[in-house]
Amino acid sequence: MSALETFEKMLAQGKDNALLRYSLGNECHKAGRLADAETHLRAALTFDPRYSAAWKLLGKVLNDAGQTTAALAVYR
Repeated sequence: MSALETFEKMLAQGKDNALLRYSLGNECHKAGRLADAETHLRAALTFDPRYSAAWKLLGKVLNDAGQTTAALAVYR
């Protein structure tokens, strides 16, 4: 079972927190699932708006998705 599958299983079991959502966002990004990565990272930031690693990865995801203006806004 891949890390992504493990994290998705944890989420399906009701375990939801900033670290899990960040981890899901990271794994989705690695898998090229950019829309899913964005969704999970935004959820992580809902749990903890000061989660700097989630902000940084969200900016990268948005940039990789061609959303340069949105990425720049996130980096600010």
